[in-house]
Amino acid sequence: MEIPTSRTKKASGLGDQVITIYGTPKIGKSTLASQFPNALFAATEPGLNFLEVYQVPVNDWEDFTKLCAILASSPLQVETLVIDTVDILYLHCRDYVCNKAGIMHPSDASYGKGFAMVNGEFRRVLAKLGTLRTRGGGKMGLVLVSHAKEIEHDTRVGKQLRWTPSLPGSARQIVEGMSDLLLFADVDSGDERVLRTKPSNKWVAGDRTGNLPETLPLSYEALSSAMNGGQQKETSDE
Repeated sequence: MEIPTSRTKKASGLGDQVITIYGTPKIGKSTLASQFPNALFAATEPGLNFLEVYQVPVNDWEDFTKLCAILASSPLQVETLVIDTVDILYLHCRDYVCNKAGIMHPSDASYGKGFAMVNGEFRRVLAKLGTLRTRGGGKMGLVLVSHAKEIEHDTRVGKQLRWTPSLPGSARQIVEGMSDLLLFADVDSGDERVLRTKPSNKWVAGDRTGNLPETLPLSYEALSSAMNGGQQKETSDE
C-alpha cells in the first residue's frame, strides 16, 4: 500500500451519481428515468407500457442478481441502470432471505436477526452496483425509482407530515444513504411538475454535489443542464 500523492477528482457528472427519484404515482418518474443515456430498466412492476425503453422483468431477487452478473460481465449498450421500483425490489430481497432462512417474515427470527439479514443482503447487492462499468469503461449510472408516502416527524412547532420514499424505514435509510441526488417529483403552486432537490419540513431531498438549484423542471434536460452549469461554475471558481 502506498500513500497517494494527489487527490482524487470530484465525481461531478450526472452519470457519476447514484440518483433516487421518488414521487406520487403517474407524476412522471419513469418518464424522467427513461431519458437518461441508454437506460436499461430493471422492471419490478408494470407501468412502462407507454414508454419505449429497454427493460428486463425482475420478478424475484434471483432475477435481479442474475441481471447484475450479466451487466458486470457484458454491459452491452447499457449506460444507465434504472430500478423501477426499488420498493418492490426490497420486497423481493426480503422474500428471498426469508425463504433461504426458512422463515415466513423477518420478525420470525429472534433478536432482529431476520431484518439484519435482509438489510445486509439488500445493502450488499446495491453497493456492488456502484462498481458496474459501461462498455466504454466508464461508470454505469444508477437511478432508483420509488413511490412516495407521507410520514409524521417532529419539528420545532410540533408534528408535521413530510414526503419520503415509500420504502420501509431501514431500507429507506440504506437508499437515502447511498444516494448522491435524492429528488422529490412534485407539483408546484402553478401546477407545473418539478423536482425538489433540497430538504424541507415538507419533503426529504438532497444534493451532495451542491450544483442544483432548489427546484427544477421535471425533465432530464433541465437536470443535466443544471448539473453541467454547476460544474462550469465550479471550474471557473478554481
